[in-house]
Amino acid sequence: MLIDVLGNINLLPNQFGPSQFAINGERYSATFGPGGRRDIRLIHHPRAGGMDEAGPSRPLHRPPPIVSARQTGEGVVDLGYLIRGGWEHRERFLPPYLVRVLEGERIMPQPGRPTYFEIRGMPYRGELVESEGRQRVRVYPEPR
Repeated sequence: MLIDVLGNINLLPNQFGPSQFAINGERYSATFGPGGRRDIRLIHHPRAGGMDEAGPSRPLHRPPPIVSARQTGEGVVDLGYLIRGGWEHRERFLPPYLVRVLEGERIMPQPGRPTYFEIRGMPYRGELVESEGRQRVRVYPEPR
């Protein structure tokens, strides 16, 4: 059942690594087990204890680093090389792994403040929108 729920809300891990999310304020990640795509492992990442609480002296899990995007000759970030397979230039929600790249590049859109980048040489505008009770990045191609 958990696999179906995570799949319905785009939180399953993919070829780029585990997904991370919060359940009741606690951090979790989902990663593939040795059994393949239907073997999903849920990992709890407990919060650090307070000054008077017992806890580990160092983190038990270090999330994977955020991948950097490539800069074009004009200094614009191009996410295209991170996409495997075909990519149709159209309006859509950006997949979570590309949203993490926007965050890492410090070009994540804010409410009412779009950001601009490229995907395979095509200029895009990214906007933060509320959808299905959560914030997502919607992208719009802007042909030259």
